[in-house]
Amino acid sequence: MLHDMDKYPGYWIRKVFRIMNVVYDKELSKYDLTSSQISVLCNLWNKDGITQKEIQEKLNLRAASVTGLVDTLCDKKFITRIQDNEDARVKRLYLTDKGIEVEKISTDIVKELEGIISKGLTEDEKIIFVSWLKKAYSNFYSMGK
Repeated sequence: MLHDMDKYPGYWIRKVFRIMNVVYDKELSKYDLTSSQISVLCNLWNKDGITQKEIQEKLNLRAASVTGLVDTLCDKKFITRIQDNEDARVKRLYLTDKGIEVEKISTDIVKELEGIISKGLTEDEKIIFVSWLKKAYSNFYSMGK
């Protein structure tokens, strides 16, 4: 039964995810970034000054994984850690000018990838496709917590 993997939606979702990451990482490498690093920056583009713990929860990643991403982004000068004014134990993450500048670059790359993944689909088909993916995500969401 498993020898017919190409008949399963999960098989194709994984393949698409992997190839999208390869293409996204290839484009981002021109700017010394990866898609994983962009996921951290994206959280800061939405709300600058959040904590590493907040990013960890939003991305559903292990603390060690987020620490590695944050350390790398700090080393590359995309973000900076600043001690919280009210609680000295807390360090907040802030975008640098360099981190702010790459938002447009990342957005342009994502738009290009979205154009590729939805090429040949009508607007109605895109809406249906996204709703199916949301359902699939919802089916697994509670299991991952």
